[in-house]
Amino acid sequence: MRPYRPPLVLLSHLLVVLLGVVGLSACGDPKSAVAQHDVLRAEPVDLTFHPTTGKLGLTIVNTGDKPTAVGDFRIEGGDWEAFRLATAVNPTVLRPGERMHLELEVDATSLRGPGGERRSAVVEEVAPPEIGPNDYRPASAHLQFASAGRVTSVPLRFEDPSWVSTYLLPALAKVLLLVLAFIMPVASLLTWLERKQSAMMQDRVGPNMARISIGGLTLRLWGLLHIATDGLKMLFKEDFIPRRAHRELYTLAPLLALVPALVVFAIVPFGDALCYGHLLDVLSQADVDQCAASRGGTPLQVAQIDVGLLFYFAIASIATYGTTLAGWASYNKWAVLGSLRASAQMISYEVAIGLTVVGALLVYGSLEPHAIVRAQLESHWGIVLQPVAFILFFTAAIAETKRAPFDIPEGESEIIGYFLEYSGMRFGLFFLGEFIEVVFVSALVTTLFLGGWALPLGILGASGFTSALACQAFFAGGGLVLCLTGAAIWRASKHAETLGALLLLIGSVHLTLALWSAFTGWGTALPHLAIVTIGMLTWGIKVLALCWLQLLIRWTLPRFRYDQLMSLGWKGLLPLSIANIVLTALVVYLLAPSAPVGGP
Repeated sequence: MRPYRPPLVLLSHLLVVLLGVVGLSACGDPKSAVAQHDVLRAEPVDLTFHPTTGKLGLTIVNTGDKPTAVGDFRIEGGDWEAFRLATAVNPTVLRPGERMHLELEVDATSLRGPGGERRSAVVEEVAPPEIGPNDYRPASAHLQFASAGRVTSVPLRFEDPSWVSTYLLPALAKVLLLVLAFIMPVASLLTWLERKQSAMMQDRVGPNMARISIGGLTLRLWGLLHIATDGLKMLFKEDFIPRRAHRELYTLAPLLALVPALVVFAIVPFGDALCYGHLLDVLSQADVDQCAASRGGTPLQVAQIDVGLLFYFAIASIATYGTTLAGWASYNKWAVLGSLRASAQMISYEVAIGLTVVGALLVYGSLEPHAIVRAQLESHWGIVLQPVAFILFFTAAIAETKRAPFDIPEGESEIIGYFLEYSGMRFGLFFLGEFIEVVFVSALVTTLFLGGWALPLGILGASGFTSALACQAFFAGGGLVLCLTGAAIWRASKHAETLGALLLLIGSVHLTLALWSAFTGWGTALPHLAIVTIGMLTWGIKVLALCWLQLLIRWTLPRFRYDQLMSLGWKGLLPLSIANIVLTALVVYLLAPSAPVGGP
């Protein structure tokens, strides 16, 4: 065997990046570091009001080990008259760990239009910009309160940001991040992974013949070049259109199959929220919630819609038109039969999917995916509270994507598929749309039943791990898994030595962090950027694991007959879904007659 020569440049660069992340985790904004050692801590650290914002809550927490008196609440600053306490607050004594809740509000009408001069002792050298009669001017002040002989201030701000900067630009950035950095790369990799996994399960070589030669160096890259060859083949293959086809609908059908699969990702949360100006600060959940309300940040979700799951059903049902029009517009009787079977299958299993979601609605009291994930963090994951719904939903979702063992519409042993007359990139859109649906099903199951971006047992919060022991268990367990996997990959093939070396390096860094936490107690106060990164990685790993499970099912179970397929949907999943609704409603009524379990 040839001696292994690791790519030292690549490994050294990766090591520098990982050490940089550790350095950011170890250090933070001095202001936030001081706040962690204050006896009294305000959550959130500041309050930001918008014209449509009502009352905002502020919580004062005693983080010390002795009772502390708190009082003398007053609002100071240049625009102090615009802010006020919603209720009277009396001096009190907070015991260790006790919380005090306040409510503040702003008089937005006093800040509308040009207004008068700012009430401030500091004279501004530059004249303020002109403000229209229907616009709002920014305002700032601070809430002061005395405790243990010192005065603590909480900044108060009022602003009227534009719709473009608050919603449009963040939404575009999230769409680009989600589509270009996750959905399309993962969907493309699944086309390779399905071939590779099927070859491993059937003891075959698999895709490894595509290669590129650069000088005297030949690159195979474990068969990943097959992705590029597929794309090139579809781009340059003849674009054939049947002579008697309906050209407009024939062209529209592939788009109706692909676009809905991308649009429904808008409701899937891939993290809690991102706070723009506090990336290196240690934040509380109240700070993150304020950012999720688009005040100083943005939720890591393209669109927060109160009826988010209903939006999914509305958009996903459009894909049925894609399969129907593909067969009908082709002017081919076999393609029409395939499209009819596909439409009947999709409609049948959509009913079961909708009924299984009702169980989650009863338990968590919301149809908004972000709120469902938050409810799982406060109670239990959906797979614990709704195990039957998890199995039914996952089964029906796989049938909705028309993949084996539910691939009747395109199974050669049953009938010719609905895209019989499609070639080139038109067929490629159907092909890619199927794998995008696999990714979406995994993302939706992760959201509804696996806690979204959260780690198991709630060991990671908005400010860091719940304890140093939880941090050590997380990094030690992850490090051992990565090191063992890397060693196994290293020994499996000489072509995978680089991947094995990378996993060994990352696993070693994890073990180092576990040891560092064991000696220093590090990990209970992490910067916001580290929390967001861990959450997004956790969400991505869950999605990839469910994608792998769908590929495993694809190459394990045989194809159903058409009568078996329909019987399973109408005689199996549908009655079980109704029974799950009745049982869930009964349990929720007995355990919490006045409010749903977990809360929205």
